[in-house]
Order: sequence, then C-alpha cells, then structure tokens
Amino acid sequence: MEWRINKGNTKCSVCEKKFEEEEDYYSALFDENENFTRKDFCATCWKRDALENLFSFWKTRITRQGKPIQKFVNIGLILDIFCRLEDSENVHKKNLRYVLALYLIRKKVFKFKNLQKQEDKECIVVQYPREDKEYYVFNPNMSEEEIESLTREMSDLLEYPYTEQGILNNV
Repeated sequence: MEWRINKGNTKCSVCEKKFEEEEDYYSALFDENENFTRKDFCATCWKRDALENLFSFWKTRITRQGKPIQKFVNIGLILDIFCRLEDSENVHKKNLRYVLALYLIRKKVFKFKNLQKQEDKECIVVQYPREDKEYYVFNPNMSEEEIESLTREMSDLLEYPYTEQGILNNV
C-alpha cells in the first residue's frame, strides 16, 4: 500500500489564496480510505473541528525568499501520529508505527525496555519517561528496504529532509 503523497501547497486547499512569505498556515493529514493525504489551509479557512477524517495537523510558515531553510522534525507531531496509530489493524499503518517507534527511540524520546512475545509475535516495549507510559509495538519483521521505503514516504509526506542513512534529519 502506498500513500498518495502530495507536497505542501503554495495555496490554500479551500479558498485557493496563495500563501505569502512568512505567512503561517496549517498542514493536515487526513485518513481517507486507509490512505493518508495532505492538505494545506490558510489561517482564515482553518476550521479544525469541521474537518472530516482529520488525523493530525501542524502549523507551518512560508519562509522568506533568500533566507536559508532549516527544517526540524516536530517530535510532538511524530509522537502524536505514533499514538493515533496504536489501535490500527491496517498493516501499512502498523508498519509505520513500528518505524516511528524506532525513530523515537533513536531520538531518545522513548527508552527501549525489552522484547516480549505476545500472541506469538515479537513485541518491543518502549517507555515514554515524560509521561511514565509504556507502549507495546509489534515487530512486523520488515526488511531494511521496507523500513527505508516507509521512512522515505513519511519524510516526503511531512516534507522533512531524508538523509542517505535512511532516517529523518533534524539538524
């Protein structure tokens, strides 16, 4: 399963107003027919409570021309997506949750606790110290290529840089 990944727009998905330099706008992921799609909204058209199938969102800004672009991974957004995928039965989303757990361990947001067997499947147990919570994440036994492909898809979806090492970059 592949997501329909579209880059961020230069205009609002509702009123089609072009975003100006240094203007804040909202980007949102929608869960539509088991696929994630992205739409962008100007501040005027952003009505979070009126949006069907809203999965996650973040506020962003058009950078000023000539200013170097620095992109940082929004850990809160990654954590939010991870938590929202907890009860998903969709295989692609389970795989995504596993990759996000690995990423959050790498960024020291989660601490790896141990491996367990549950329902005859390997499960990693991670702790989120900030809230003293544990999460159980089933290991889908993906190949390195599958993990890299899923990481690249997520990177494209959120418009975060993808490095040669196959990880999201936040430097």
